[in-house]
Amino acid sequence: MVKKTISLILSIFLVCIIFATPVAAYKPSTFTLTAEGCLIANVDTDSVIYEKNGDTKLYPASLTKIMTAVVVLDECADPENTIVTCNKDTLDLLLGTDSSVFNLVGGEQLSALELLYILLVHSANDAANALAEHFGGTLPGFVDKMNAKAKELGMTNSHFMNPHGLHDEDHYTTPRDMYLLTKHALKNETFKKIFGTVRHTVPATNMTDHTRILATTVFIQDPNTSMANTYYRPVDGGKTGYTDPAGRCLVTYAEEDGITYICVVMKCPVKNDAGVKVRYEFAETKQLYEWVFNEFEYREIYDTATPVGESPVDLSMDADTVALALKTPVNAVVPKAAEASSFKVEVELFKDRAEAPVSLGQELGTATVKYAGEPLATVPVVAINAVERSGMLAFVKGVTDFFGGSVFAIIILVIVLLIIGFILYVVIINRARRKHRRNRRKVRIK
Repeated sequence: MVKKTISLILSIFLVCIIFATPVAAYKPSTFTLTAEGCLIANVDTDSVIYEKNGDTKLYPASLTKIMTAVVVLDECADPENTIVTCNKDTLDLLLGTDSSVFNLVGGEQLSALELLYILLVHSANDAANALAEHFGGTLPGFVDKMNAKAKELGMTNSHFMNPHGLHDEDHYTTPRDMYLLTKHALKNETFKKIFGTVRHTVPATNMTDHTRILATTVFIQDPNTSMANTYYRPVDGGKTGYTDPAGRCLVTYAEEDGITYICVVMKCPVKNDAGVKVRYEFAETKQLYEWVFNEFEYREIYDTATPVGESPVDLSMDADTVALALKTPVNAVVPKAAEASSFKVEVELFKDRAEAPVSLGQELGTATVKYAGEPLATVPVVAINAVERSGMLAFVKGVTDFFGGSVFAIIILVIVLLIIGFILYVVIINRARRKHRRNRRKVRIK
């Protein structure tokens, strides 16, 4: 009987990163949050680090303007050279709403780009209306595009009723949906630049003879803010939102050492217990960023060369099993204190037993990488060496499959082998007899 051996070849490395499922959410222990809903996620791995009521429907207030800007940039390939004329009737819809405006006037002409700066930096509702009418035909037409975009982005718990965020019972979103929206928006370089602008000069228009200065309402990104301990250097952009029903809202993104996070806080209190107006949205955003940057790191958990399991193999005389490794490396944001022993791999094979031939890199199942019992990622597992097929074992299997029973097939095989043995025996005996006769003839001749 041929003795079976196993040969392992470690020679494949694929340069690819996959993060199929979000990292398990953690919880800060050194501070508490007043925000009714919040979420902070790593953009590079699309992994949520912490969330509080991440899927609870809340009012976004002026966070709505992120969606407005996204739809405008979808519709407008050249915002710098696209001129928008403000419609007085559309601007007048905001009269009596006590909303944030830039005091645009009917007939005033600005580029779509300047209106986007006014929209996002100054958070002006009149800019929102002017852009919406121009790129939607009507305000309802533009709102339809906003909701279509939300559906496209997988914002399943969001619905928009206007382009600016003034309160409406049917105008809502969630921290998770705002993360999805902001992550998408930041892929557009024009949006990203405006989103990160602290000061901007709006040039004179056909209705004004002077420039006007915009200053961000996102004080956490303004180094010259007058609010003590609010500025946080890694924050590169953001958008505020406020109405009484929505509370204080803030969406920002921050980058440190090449790692990017988006933080969403919604419905922070407007006043403290003493009735004093407060701006907790900045302090709590800063605490969340300091926590993730100080306590977490981006790390390769498993590579593609280290075996993580094996699969039994049939129809081979060379190996009983084939070693398995991850098809792609798993990289994740995890606590800096996490030890290697905290990470585990659970392999699930497509079949209980693979059949030779098995080729190098052949997918044989999936592996779920876990940290402290929680899933980090699920990736394919592949063979890290080839296994050749045995013709004889394949023949036996074919006979077994044909006759539908292993015992009967073995009996048939034994009979076939006996017949073959008998034939060989007869051939050998006949050759021996002929040789013996030839020898006897030689003796007689002598």
